[in-house]
Amino acid sequence: MKTNLSILFTFALILFSCNKDEQSCSDGIFTPEKEEKLDCGGVCPPCDFVPTIIDTYLSAEINDQQISFNNFSLSKTPDWIFSFDNDTISVNVNFGSGDSLGGRPISTTFSIGELNNINYSTLHSGFVAFEEINDVENYLSGIFTAKFISDINVFDTLVIKGAQFAKINW
Repeated sequence: MKTNLSILFTFALILFSCNKDEQSCSDGIFTPEKEEKLDCGGVCPPCDFVPTIIDTYLSAEINDQQISFNNFSLSKTPDWIFSFDNDTISVNVNFGSGDSLGGRPISTTFSIGELNNINYSTLHSGFVAFEEINDVENYLSGIFTAKFISDINVFDTLVIKGAQFAKINW
């Protein structure tokens, strides 16, 4: 009997200690005593919250490690030369020339990598797919993969997989 009372008391405590105020935050009904505006403010998330939208980015898996880059550039001369780097890596890839959407092999000319002060100057393979070319605002979006071979050891590779770039200006 004592056990049943303890269980009942615990259940009641949990039931009545829940914060019911937050349930009004997504009901589509303005509750003045709990909210500043419809489903925001007061006990709800702030009304003036504006999410940060990142339009321009480069993210890639490099030697099995996912990395996002803040330092990148794109030039069109007439080949598309895409360069990016951080503290430990520096890469140039030549996407070739042409303004058509779709896939193409990455050119070996001007394609080179460096990782931890080791040069990877031989592009073994690479493929890029252009998803968007905007000639009005001058930006390019797409995906690519590349595999470079070390200058020191042919078994040492720099592998870039699942690289996604968006709205990179040239």
